[in-house]
Amino acid sequence: MNTHTLSDNIKRYSIIAKMKVVIMMLFSAMVGMLITPIQAQNSTNITYGLLGIGLHAIASAAFNQIFEQQIDQKMQRTQHRPLVQETITKNTVTQVAITCSILGTGVLWYGTTSLATILTCLTTLSYSYIYTKILKPNTPQNIVIGGLSGAMPPLLGWTCIEPTLHVKPLILVLIIFTWTPAHFWPLAIHNIEDYRLAGLPMLPVTHGVKFTTHAILSYGYLCAACTLLPYCIGMCSIHYLVIASIYNIKWLYLCHQLHQTQQRPMKVFLFSIQYLYSIFGLILIDHFSQTVL
Repeated sequence: MNTHTLSDNIKRYSIIAKMKVVIMMLFSAMVGMLITPIQAQNSTNITYGLLGIGLHAIASAAFNQIFEQQIDQKMQRTQHRPLVQETITKNTVTQVAITCSILGTGVLWYGTTSLATILTCLTTLSYSYIYTKILKPNTPQNIVIGGLSGAMPPLLGWTCIEPTLHVKPLILVLIIFTWTPAHFWPLAIHNIEDYRLAGLPMLPVTHGVKFTTHAILSYGYLCAACTLLPYCIGMCSIHYLVIASIYNIKWLYLCHQLHQTQQRPMKVFLFSIQYLYSIFGLILIDHFSQTVL
């Protein structure tokens, strides 16, 4: 196999795995792990946890593309995907999805906790089937209801170390849950014609762009309020509150700007990624600074 072919295969499988999404999920899962009591943490649980969650995330992405192959053919944004281009067969992607889900379950069961294993399996089922097959084609609230599966990694990470449902990871889940609609709907506005052609009832298609920008602004405020909760419960210090508030000002400014102009939705979408990484990074840094002090 030559270098060019190897590079092409790596690119194809990274698209099947949705590696950018997987990396964000693993980062938020790691934050959930590292805010557990330090005496409970060990490298074995963290390593097995990240590996198992990562494998399940890849399986979810692969199942999603299997189920949406015909829809992806109709959308300009997804026409480049390997299943649509038939550069990878459906049988191969199915084998990848099943193998990753089985391996991920085994890794989590062996190296972490039973609660983490069960919650991760339910999350995979929720995203790959309930969201993809039931919610997405039938309701404009698909990303709101289905967003819970994408919000779960902090809790999955926490339960890999501590097999309990604690308020700290649940707050992180709430932050991602309220962030998801405000993050995704700008992308849906940008690709509104794609969704219309595919027959998917995304909010901009069913309710219009102006209504959607209002919804983005509402969830933007809700998400910003949720980012204050770590300070309110004593999980983070005043330093976190000040810096998070600065990010929230820019976040809400961009949401307001989009609502007023209905222009440049991708500006909000791209900043939302930086925003979530920054908020979670701040939580982690603040946690370690308090632990050290």
